[in-house]
Amino acid sequence: MTKRHFAYDFEQETANRISFDYSPKGDEKIDTAVENGLPVLYLNRPAMITLARTLIKMATGSYQAGFHVHLRKDFNADLREVLTVILSPDDAPPYE
Repeated sequence: MTKRHFAYDFEQETANRISFDYSPKGDEKIDTAVENGLPVLYLNRPAMITLARTLIKMATGSYQAGFHVHLRKDFNADLREVLTVILSPDDAPPYE
């Protein structure tokens, strides 16, 4: 088994602001669909890393419940929105 290590250092951003740390090649591919009634995310590896970095910022930053990001296809601001990620309160009930 091969061990892998992932480290991510970033500076805290100003309140209610977040930036995306794209891959050096800018080759992220992200899209969504609903299949058999369930949401499905399609991401290539660079998009998975970009999404992970975004979630890490949201999880460890000083963002308040309700903070959210609108993600667009392939992280391209000119394309349609494919996903919204919202930070819910710690005491929020499970969603059904």
